Amino acid sequence: MSEIPGFSDEFYDRWEHLLSTVEIVDVPMRFIKEVEVTFNSGDKTCFDISSMISNGNKPQIIENKIEEYLQSNDHDIERVDFHINIPAVATEIERKTNKLLDK
Repeated sequence: MSEIPGFSDEFYDRWEHLLSTVEIVDVPMRFIKEVEVTFNSGDKTCFDISSMISNGNKPQIIENKIEEYLQSNDHDIERVDFHINIPAVATEIERKTNKLLDK
């Protein structure tokens, strides 16, 4: 079943594929589901951004804390993966599209 109410699994899969092919430079925190840090040792740390925001943490504070973490561990990090919150992106685009078409 699709994670996006009102959208089919096929629609969700197309968005997931589309977003996975885009190089993303600057994304609002509300559109990031999680940040996964992979270390040179193979260990991983995951920051569940969606839960942090749901628990009342301010996006700017979350962003600052993650930046500090990444900077302080930079020499040990192999890669950082940002997983996009597809339902949030699709809902935002639908809302903006509806607003544009209503005018």
